[in-house]
Amino acid sequence: MPKKDTAPAIPDVHWSEDMTWSLLSEVEKDDNRLVLLGKWEKKENTSGDSKITVFQRIGAVVLPESYKLNPTATGKAVKRKYDQYVASIAVKHRSVNFSTLPSEIPA
Repeated sequence: MPKKDTAPAIPDVHWSEDMTWSLLSEVEKDDNRLVLLGKWEKKENTSGDSKITVFQRIGAVVLPESYKLNPTATGKAVKRKYDQYVASIAVKHRSVNFSTLPSEIPA
């Protein structure tokens, strides 16, 4: 059985601050948000897309040159950055000492 032709590798992505903000703004779009973050209200419909499809769609906007070379690898690069960002937020969130916060927030 002959091997499939492998898609070309994409160059290493060096995420600048602007690229990261662009990634986050794409995640916030309704079609992407529903898949990656879930529904805010029960009445919202899901798009039916898979997460990797959403990451590839985001990659087409944030990394257009890489997307032209290899959409699958670009989607994986976007997913890695997204997962890294979410993990860093979780670490920062865990380091907050909630015992020092007031029990009631003034109105």
